[in-house]
Amino acid sequence: MWKTDILAFGAHPDDIECAAAGIIINTVKLGGIVVLVDLTKGEMGSHGTVNQRTREAKDAANILGIQRRVQLNFEDSKITNNLNSRKLVIQIIRQYKPRIVLANAFIDRHPDHREAAQLVSDACFLSGLKKNRSIFKGREQQCWRPICVYHYIQDYFVKPDFVVDISKHFEEKMKTIKAYKSQFVNARDNSPDGILALLKQIEATNRIFGRSINVMHAEGFTSARYIGVRDITLIV
Repeated sequence: MWKTDILAFGAHPDDIECAAAGIIINTVKLGGIVVLVDLTKGEMGSHGTVNQRTREAKDAANILGIQRRVQLNFEDSKITNNLNSRKLVIQIIRQYKPRIVLANAFIDRHPDHREAAQLVSDACFLSGLKKNRSIFKGREQQCWRPICVYHYIQDYFVKPDFVVDISKHFEEKMKTIKAYKSQFVNARDNSPDGILALLKQIEATNRIFGRSINVMHAEGFTSARYIGVRDITLIV
């Protein structure tokens, strides 16, 4: 039996909020258990310091209402899908035993996003191998493979495999994003690829995804495996 409903990974603090805060808020409000994992501290970001981003990540977590946020301290802009990285991610997966894992987009602008997507996907598979041993805090961990691994959509527009209605929680989602004041409030860049443009892009993307299912806002996800349903009449 799983311990965590959603274990969400992000290459940088704010990745998860920008792309998947809506379903996280909804899951928490329904009584679900959600844990966030930041692979890096975002130290290579153009705006803000590590200390600022760490505080902002805590503020965002409080708004989301999540149970825990974990920092793995990988090097920003140097994420690599190697043996050591997979080992650390596997330890987290086996510790929290998630039903669903969320991860970065396979196709995106930032190399860290693409590398993190494959890293988490591979780790989820390897975590389910009985002979792939891992030790955490001096104890051998039990193997665990999540039921589903979904990849949220980020900067590049990718056709989703499914979308989730977040209309009731969209304003709260934007509040979690703006908790990263160093990134989205103080660094108010009006250029075409600046901060204000990114906020508008997030809203526009959520509106486009929402329109496809006749709601105001939705978040989109891709999946490497078939998505099964038990009742076709419940698909909107």
